[in-house]
Amino acid sequence: MTNNLIYQEIGKRIRELRGNDRQKDWASRIGCDQGYISQVENGVTKPSLAFLKSISGMTSASIDWILTGRGDRQSGFKSYSAPYSAPSGEETIQKLKDNPKLLLAVDKLLRMKGTGMGVLEAFYEMDEMKIEGLAEFIGAK
Repeated sequence: MTNNLIYQEIGKRIRELRGNDRQKDWASRIGCDQGYISQVENGVTKPSLAFLKSISGMTSASIDWILTGRGDRQSGFKSYSAPYSAPSGEETIQKLKDNPKLLLAVDKLLRMKGTGMGVLEAFYEMDEMKIEGLAEFIGAK
């Protein structure tokens, strides 16, 4: 199988994961151009590791499945461990509105594109104990 055909198959799986979401919306969430998503989905460009990690984090799809189509589609990764329940999007938005410093911090990270997204993804993957240790280390506790 040629690289072009492999990239097309990867692109089809990514398009499947995107569902009814617009490329523009995914680009905004991932921190890339809409054109890049289009090129990846059409097999023109190979997806970067950062892009694959972002998609995996957003959809819970395993990177192995995205790349090969084999194995379990779901990664089995749970973003939150019990008994913590994720707040609704509305709750999170309200908390950010109520705390302008927090909103500016998140905005700063999002504007940093790759590096900022990497920081947010690292927090996403940390358990509460690691976050508390980091907070203590930087004097935020």
